[in-house]
Amino acid sequence: MSDKPLESYFPDIVAEVKGFAIFMMDTDGVIQTWNIGCELMKGFKAEDAIGENFRILFPDFLRDQHLPEKERQIAKDTGRFEGENWRVKKNGDLFWAFVVLTRVTDEEGNHIGYVKITQDQTDKKKYLDQLNSKIEDIRKINQKLDTVNNELLKSNSNLEEFAYASSHDLQAPLRNMIYYVGRLKDELETQLNEKQLEFFKRIENSGSRMVSLIEDLLSFSYISKGTAQKSEIDLNQQVKDVLEDLELDVLQKGAKITVEKLPKVRGDRRQFQQFFQNLIGNAIKYAKPNVVPEIQISSNEVTGREAKASLPTEEADRKYYFIQLKDNGIGFEPEYAEDIFKVFTRLHGASDYSGSGVGLSIVQKVVENHNGYIWAESKPGEGASFKILLPVD
Repeated sequence: MSDKPLESYFPDIVAEVKGFAIFMMDTDGVIQTWNIGCELMKGFKAEDAIGENFRILFPDFLRDQHLPEKERQIAKDTGRFEGENWRVKKNGDLFWAFVVLTRVTDEEGNHIGYVKITQDQTDKKKYLDQLNSKIEDIRKINQKLDTVNNELLKSNSNLEEFAYASSHDLQAPLRNMIYYVGRLKDELETQLNEKQLEFFKRIENSGSRMVSLIEDLLSFSYISKGTAQKSEIDLNQQVKDVLEDLELDVLQKGAKITVEKLPKVRGDRRQFQQFFQNLIGNAIKYAKPNVVPEIQISSNEVTGREAKASLPTEEADRKYYFIQLKDNGIGFEPEYAEDIFKVFTRLHGASDYSGSGVGLSIVQKVVENHNGYIWAESKPGEGASFKILLPVD
């Protein structure tokens, strides 16, 4: 074994390093050298530390775990130990340290000691602890949100089932009521005065409106569940089918309906049936008095940016089918352009225009279920224009 002392392996330049605590110790862990960085970081002067076992640099709870001996053994066996843990200063304060303990050998390969480098990472530790604490808080919040969401989903599902069952069960007694009120009116008609007949008429009308409202709520409940099985739908055929269903309304109003070529899309056929049924039905219903309703349905392919809709930035360059339905009806104030899509919102009295205020809510929900966008533009007396974007698959 070489007679060269261990401290001879400790160059003067290392002794002057201030940013890192660097010292050497013999094979038993007794400190042999001590640089300025050690004094600044640990508080021990060279004369206090040299000759002491490096165990003095560990807090009691780590000494009890025999960490100093474990570090030395790992460095001896593998050539290097690296890790992070608490260390203690001369005044008893703890600091978080990143340490590297390296085995030192002489020219003949004999193990003669260790060199240890320590970096104070207390600020980093505080930052990471704060970050981890925030992450843990966020994790707990997310867990609570997941729990609440699951409870809401379960509650919504129960409410939907209750609404469907209640609405379905309400229809039968209402229809019976309307039927028997009608029978009673017919049997008593010759005995009733004009005011009494008007009372019967109001009962029948109220009952019919209630049945219509229940049917609309059932439709809205169905639409709110999202899309069922998707298939390719020819919107031209879809509009043709709807116009056949609305044939009586079209004839009564003498409506003129122009339909340009529409695209084929993938979606829920039943939902698109309700979509056009409500849009076209609305346009016919809200016609100007003594004016022939004119309805135009057109389509072309655009990007989100070209449609000038207020879309998210990432949707601006996406391809859409731009479908428009324009009418020459009574229109509405521009300030109500968003309100008309809310459930039960009616801008006109029930005595003037029938309906439940659910139709356009269904239209909007169908568009949302198919990842699209809808908005309306209008002025009183100038008709309305409904603009729909459906993504090109």
